[in-house]
Amino acid sequence: MTASSSLAFSTCDFCDAHKGDDSGAFRVLPPVFQSYGACASFSGPVSTVKCFEDNTLVKAAVDSPGLGRVLVVDGGGSLRRALVGGNLAAAA
Repeated sequence: MTASSSLAFSTCDFCDAHKGDDSGAFRVLPPVFQSYGACASFSGPVSTVKCFEDNTLVKAAVDSPGLGRVLVVDGGGSLRRALVGGNLAAAA
């Protein structure tokens, strides 16, 4: 993961560079995330864990070497279970 202060691009630069890409390989997430840490922005290769109301796969991903990756958790839209709490966030 790379802190934004060392990045040589912005989201709009990426969008401009890939505006003709219709393959689906380039995607931008909607701005629905909140900052819960000291780093307001970051970048890196994305690993997605898809799970529904069970964070076993999230725990496994956090326990594996991160190697600079950004972990995205797709909880299937459920609001009934927390998938990442304080302990997992601290371990990540």
